[in-house]
Amino acid sequence: MTEGNDIVQDADFARALDAFDPEAPGLEVLQAGRNLTVKARIGGVAAVVKRFPSRSPLRAALDRAAGKAPKATRSMRIASELRRRVPGATPAPLGAAELPDGRGLFATAFEPGLVSMTRALATLYAGNGPCEELVALLERVARACRAWHDAGFWHGDLGNQNVQLAPDGRVLTLDLDRARLFDGPGGVPLRFRARDLSRIALPSDFLRVFFEMYWRDVPPREFLRAESRFRRAFALHTATRRWRHPFRKRAPAAEPVYPPPPDIWIWDRKSEQAVSTMRSRDRRKWQSSSRLWRPLAALARGAVRSRRASAALAAEEFAGPVRDVASRLFVSVSADPDRLDRERALLGELSPGGVHVRLYFHESDETTASKLRAIAEFAERGWSVAASLVQSRAAVLRPEDWRAFCERAVSALPRGGAVRFVEYLHAPNRVKWGVWTYAELRALLAPLPALRAMRPDLRFAAPPVIDFEWDWFAGALPLVPSACRPGVSDAPLALELYLDRRGAPENPQGRWDGVAKLRRFRALAVGPGGIPDAIVTEFNWPLAGTGEWSPVGSPYVSPGARTGDPSVGEDDAARFAVRWMLLGVCSGHASAMSFWSLAAHGFGLVDPGTEAAAPWRRRPAFGALRQLFAFLRGCDFESAPLRGGASGVWLLRFAAPDGSRRAVAWKSGGGEAPSPSRDAFGFAPVRAFGSAGAPVAVDVPLRGDPVYYLER
Repeated sequence: MTEGNDIVQDADFARALDAFDPEAPGLEVLQAGRNLTVKARIGGVAAVVKRFPSRSPLRAALDRAAGKAPKATRSMRIASELRRRVPGATPAPLGAAELPDGRGLFATAFEPGLVSMTRALATLYAGNGPCEELVALLERVARACRAWHDAGFWHGDLGNQNVQLAPDGRVLTLDLDRARLFDGPGGVPLRFRARDLSRIALPSDFLRVFFEMYWRDVPPREFLRAESRFRRAFALHTATRRWRHPFRKRAPAAEPVYPPPPDIWIWDRKSEQAVSTMRSRDRRKWQSSSRLWRPLAALARGAVRSRRASAALAAEEFAGPVRDVASRLFVSVSADPDRLDRERALLGELSPGGVHVRLYFHESDETTASKLRAIAEFAERGWSVAASLVQSRAAVLRPEDWRAFCERAVSALPRGGAVRFVEYLHAPNRVKWGVWTYAELRALLAPLPALRAMRPDLRFAAPPVIDFEWDWFAGALPLVPSACRPGVSDAPLALELYLDRRGAPENPQGRWDGVAKLRRFRALAVGPGGIPDAIVTEFNWPLAGTGEWSPVGSPYVSPGARTGDPSVGEDDAARFAVRWMLLGVCSGHASAMSFWSLAAHGFGLVDPGTEAAAPWRRRPAFGALRQLFAFLRGCDFESAPLRGGASGVWLLRFAAPDGSRRAVAWKSGGGEAPSPSRDAFGFAPVRAFGSAGAPVAVDVPLRGDPVYYLER
């Protein structure tokens, strides 16, 4: 063994390395260019050898003045010390050689199966995730970076390409020639941590998650400010590289190149949705200015017409009759092949008016075919069925594939009037679902006329807006081809109208409660064909305590206190779902409503747990909707003698198939109120039932849970 520069090397290996030629034929090149890196056997050892270019005379003089060793020697010393402080954090150093021509060689043991963070992320991006694997990767790397920094190791160029993932779960780092070691008790100072992590490349919202994982808490404000400064400086450094080194030959990229940020589309299996990859300020950078001017222009053009339509609709609310209310109430199911048997059994027990299934462009052809078979089976069992055609970012990038997907799905849907509606697209006003501009929306809508011609028996509903974004809807509506445009043709509106930001459906958001929101959308869509009806194709309430499985917790539950969390308890979710279905349909605004979904840990009527083998638990909402469907089966809505007001008491009256009358009543806004009078009922109720179907006294005080009354 020989010792020099605080490094102990095997003498035979050192002599072999001195004589090694990394440009010899037959070697496996891992990275070409100035920092040529090859895999070779040296002295019988599988090694990776990196060749450093010679230093300029000025750089060599500056390094000598600063007491800095050449890069190869420095890499050897840093690697040895890093492995002492954090075992396994970098490949074992084997030797370093400083050659007479000024170049250097640094050799490490070959680590089989290493995959760079760059390549791992590129693979996940190409496969739309899944999100849980992406989050697990971030957690793994964040823990490793924190351990390195706590041990006093600062990398200096901690880009994704220098983070390597080993098959045994270790995270390693390479290219240590810029690294530095700190010996203080706190490890690497905060400013240096910020500089290191500013080289990690992730979409901005995943970067937020990564920082929270690294700190295991909300990151310090000083860190975030410093990291932002370093990231901007590095972006400028990268952008000016070609001007700073105009004659330097650029090696071909050894690592995959990420797609542009808007094209990164990640599916989250836990919350059953696409996830936002960018923070709001970054999303705005990629959105077109038409997001502002098109809605404003549309609203200005239709202001008088929509105001008149709104007044007419308000005068007709709850006027009745609404035929067969229960047949208008749908429940969405996944229809995934591995869940279908249990969903089928639950549907038989629940007995909704209809079954709704989503067909996703990003899923395999086999899964789509299986779901189409399930839809046909539901129709054969006598249920009304509905389907949604759900895009991904790839649908925008590959329009011909999107068209072919829609044509295959639509042609296979049941005939004979079994299909109540087909929702075309999903939440295109949310960029996480892949649509960034109105121009892209127009392109996605282009196949609609051909689909309508192919299946004139189907009613296509587009564009489905999620939440109360009526301004976006106003700008989007004219882009729908006239043959399928609400207010022009007989096509309905599709609304994914969530009320979770205000809890109960009766609660106002500004001056709009749930019923007023439906009225607003319908009035905006008034056209030469009249005021279209609306279908609420998705609603639920995120459930408290379900973590990243909840739509508002996905994909990672941030540490620290949560503010403005719209999650509710299971009992509230049950009572709100029943009341929203009754209000939407009986107001006359919604011709159908579909609860999303039957089984989901974060929001479903049934809790399937978080593991595949977990038993499925019926939540209060399952029993509440089962009672609603059974009570109203075959019933027509007649009138609403009480409609909230100062008392908060609602009373809806129905005509049963046997000619008797029925009613449902509740109190919104908390507290309790006396049971309605006989005059309010318009009949003498003789029996009453609670929201889960258990008998209660006819004069039971009203609270948030609906009470069901029978005339006989």
